[in-house]
Amino acid sequence: MNDRQTKTFLITSTIVFTITVLLVVGYFLRQTVQITPNATADEVTNVAIIEQKPTSPIFIEQAPTSTGIQPTTTTILFVGDIMLDRNVQARTDASKNPSYPFAKLPLRWFENFDYAVANLEGPVTDQRRSPVKSIDFLFRPEWLKVLVSEGIDAVSQANNHAFDQGRIGFEDSRKRLTAEGILAFGEQVEDGDIALGTATIGDTKVAFLGWNSTDNPVIRKDAEAVIAKAKEQNDLVIAYLHWGTEYRAQPDASSVELAHWLIDQGVDVVIGGHPHWSQGASTYKGKPILWALGNFIFDQDWSEETRYGLAASLVVVEKKVVGIDLYPVRIDLSQPHLLEGEQKRLRLEELAKRSDLELADGVRSGRIILK
Repeated sequence: MNDRQTKTFLITSTIVFTITVLLVVGYFLRQTVQITPNATADEVTNVAIIEQKPTSPIFIEQAPTSTGIQPTTTTILFVGDIMLDRNVQARTDASKNPSYPFAKLPLRWFENFDYAVANLEGPVTDQRRSPVKSIDFLFRPEWLKVLVSEGIDAVSQANNHAFDQGRIGFEDSRKRLTAEGILAFGEQVEDGDIALGTATIGDTKVAFLGWNSTDNPVIRKDAEAVIAKAKEQNDLVIAYLHWGTEYRAQPDASSVELAHWLIDQGVDVVIGGHPHWSQGASTYKGKPILWALGNFIFDQDWSEETRYGLAASLVVVEKKVVGIDLYPVRIDLSQPHLLEGEQKRLRLEELAKRSDLELADGVRSGRIILK
């Protein structure tokens, strides 16, 4: 064999060898499996590492739909009572920071969620009337810009302070909220105006219903009609109630009966407020109930329980609530801040004791998974 033939043979052999190596490597790569977080040493031997995808907010990988498209996850945050008068206003004025009540929360925290809802415990108006109650709230119109800038999308006006400045103040408040792009729902203002507001959040049409049962009982016939209309036109119906007895850790019998009745009529989620204490979680016919979120921005510094609150994020997948994330807060000098570490653990443990037994572990973890 001459030099030229030898050179050709070596080149050909090298090419054949390289192709053979690539085929062998490809064969073994096809045999590999993904390593799971709990894999044993035997399972890891001779296995290639494949990067894991992050899980969805509801803690498990969502299966693709029949079209092969990953389902959309939507989050709707609820916070408790926001009161912007009295010491809250005085502290804000003294600080010279219009956003003083929100200053201890993470920057633009509400924008981490697709939608944010609060109970607005009083009217936003300049239409003051002579007080007819011992506790009489009026929130300055300047607060509207703060609520918008912080990321509040909707508020319930169904509470025992909404009419502190009379019907004129209530209607003025609703008009001002609407003009700023904040959805206001709850209570009937005029003929044809019902107690619901609607919003499309992600791919889900949501109806928000609001009733205050602290002054007068909910009129069942009217409520039934409102719920029926909401169900007909929306994918998800959420009721935000102002109810119960103040300064108690458990719902009273009338609240339990009303929550069950609302779910029987077609409501998907029931959320409560008014007691100024955070209460626990329950389910009825598979539908979640958060009995009371407690305070969020308030000046009730005189007790430990009134200085705690709860924010709750509904996790919606394929137009159904599949879980709830819980965010306990502590309110110091009218400023809520998120609890962390041991403080968070202790507070969730207390809320678990106030919840249904089957939900207790989820409440302790801060994540309730609904079946």
